[in-house]
Amino acid sequence: MNFYLLKEKSSTDVLFNNNGEDYNRTECDKCGGVLSIIKNPLKVQLRDDETSDFYKITGNNIIGSGIQDILIRHNFKGFKLSPIEIEVENEERLLDKELFNLARIEATGKGGFLQDHLGNKIPHCETCGAFLNNLRISKGLSVDEKEWDGSDIFYFNNWYGNLIITEAVYNVLNESNTQNVRFINLGDFSNDYRRSLK
Repeated sequence: MNFYLLKEKSSTDVLFNNNGEDYNRTECDKCGGVLSIIKNPLKVQLRDDETSDFYKITGNNIIGSGIQDILIRHNFKGFKLSPIEIEVENEERLLDKELFNLARIEATGKGGFLQDHLGNKIPHCETCGAFLNNLRISKGLSVDEKEWDGSDIFYFNNWYGNLIITEAVYNVLNESNTQNVRFINLGDFSNDYRRSLK
């Protein structure tokens, strides 16, 4: 089965408008890794001229009503939606009803620990799951289907904020003309700069 990482197609001018008090932070006693999860509601400042279907903002994902409707209509499992607070520079944007349909999407599905394309677990802290080194992948990622809970949308245990979707979700979204969404097959994933130049 193929799995896909949801990414933003192009950079946007959506910015955080918050401070450190808006985070729940936990630090691992063993490795010192820090997990910061923003409290609800997510506060953003939107500077785009038009509203897109998908925004990725440092560990958070925002989707428009089109994607929300698709996920709900097809009864896909493994996610929850929550409202966001939006500030705009141009008050005329307040007339855009779609602007207020944006919502934060979080995966509730579990995909187990991150592993490379050969099925080897990426070295991580046994206590909190944080990577022991920077994540460097040049030949792809894979899902341990014994650890995956079967959800259509999920996070890896140690890759919070990166939405992973099944092929079924991919097929529907890919055929729906969603804006500003890029799909990366996990088997093709690479953060190797040298490979990205090829």
